[in-house]
Amino acid sequence: MARARSLVVRGYYGNGNCGDEALLATLLQYFSPAYRFIVSVNDAGRVAANLKKKKIGAYADVKVVWSLDRGVVTRRDVAGFLLGGGGLGLGFGWDQYMFAWRKGKKIIHTGVHVTEEYVSPARDAFNDVTRALLGSAHFFSVRHRLSVETAARLGVQAAYVPDWAFALKAEPGPTPGRDYVVVTIRADAHQRNPHTLRCLQSIAAFAEAEGLEVVLLPFDVSDQRLTKRLKVPGQMFGGLFYRPAYVKHLIAHARVAFSLGRYHPIVFAMASDVPVFSVDAVRRGRSDDKTCLQLIEEGLDDFHFPIDRLDDFTPAEIGRLVRRYAVSGTYSKSFMNNAALVDAAAGRIHEILQS
Repeated sequence: MARARSLVVRGYYGNGNCGDEALLATLLQYFSPAYRFIVSVNDAGRVAANLKKKKIGAYADVKVVWSLDRGVVTRRDVAGFLLGGGGLGLGFGWDQYMFAWRKGKKIIHTGVHVTEEYVSPARDAFNDVTRALLGSAHFFSVRHRLSVETAARLGVQAAYVPDWAFALKAEPGPTPGRDYVVVTIRADAHQRNPHTLRCLQSIAAFAEAEGLEVVLLPFDVSDQRLTKRLKVPGQMFGGLFYRPAYVKHLIAHARVAFSLGRYHPIVFAMASDVPVFSVDAVRRGRSDDKTCLQLIEEGLDDFHFPIDRLDDFTPAEIGRLVRRYAVSGTYSKSFMNNAALVDAAAGRIHEILQS
């Protein structure tokens, strides 16, 4: 298909965060055959150099521009402005968003979290601003059902579209020689967290009891540095930050996945029907954090371990839940349809951009 038109895509891309690169890779998967990609980022020079150096598939064909380049969204060949794919705040990309809106470009606003902070019980003017921004998009979706409910309180209809990376096509590659579990540790939540080592010890004991290897799968360079500094025993699969499709393949072939603070390991595991634990050694109970919501909203509450449940995060409890997960009908696993929901959303967005 000849690509006569362009699509400006704004997100936290090109920074070597595997989760964000997974979003860009999925958007490229759906839209690059029909549109030239113009990726809008904060540090355009550094990101352009990163993407050019990596040369992974369609990345090599991406043009990178500064996020404050207003003129790029007004160009005649630009079909629309696509903001997000991840859990971006409402102010993210505001500058280009406003210029695209002013020039009548198609606006695709996807993946946003609409939390209580964006709704005021007393200030109508505040809510009017939120309502106008959300309502201006030709396609507006959120990736958690809680955000659908919150947007509805403002009188804005939001489509529920799970994270785009649910539909990312995995890239086959090497896996460990024997069955394994995957562990990802988010650095900024675990730099000096007193609970981290205790959680890792439980995972290691579970893996040893089950005869499983431990695969360490950092999602950015800071994760990798911390994992090495903690001297976590296991096989490191490092430096894969710009290869999200291969990372998804690795998680898809794991027996169990453990995410200590990262979101997309949860997405990759659920997409492949791999039991996944979210260990939140920072927050208590249920929260609107994405790592909590993804499991809670899919009926997998048992697999979310906030700080007030860490005493229950034992090798025995991990084993019990893994066995329970394998029993047919115990969990609805409606998330296995999430890739189809993303696929349908992509089709609708194509229609809007072409209209």
